[in-house]
Amino acid sequence: MKLNVQIYSFLYSYFFGVLFYLLLKINYKFISKCNIFFNYIISFLFVLAMSLLYFLILLKINNGYVHLYFYLCILLGYLTIYFIFKKWFT
Repeated sequence: MKLNVQIYSFLYSYFFGVLFYLLLKINYKFISKCNIFFNYIISFLFVLAMSLLYFLILLKINNGYVHLYFYLCILLGYLTIYFIFKKWFT
């Protein structure tokens, strides 16, 4: 894989982690008042849709190659925005 494709994949994975955290917070606010069965169904569909979105865009960027360090970039983006929200907004 070329270097510029790897950099695009890293950046996409990082910002996907940030986006995933933000959308997860919004999703939780909408479904927190519903019953538990509805929460499980909506959460499952949300994670399924986000996973599909990640892989479809990754398919466009680098022909769908998924490496462990892409998952680590998602986790890094998620944790970055988590600690930013925890420190500044709570």
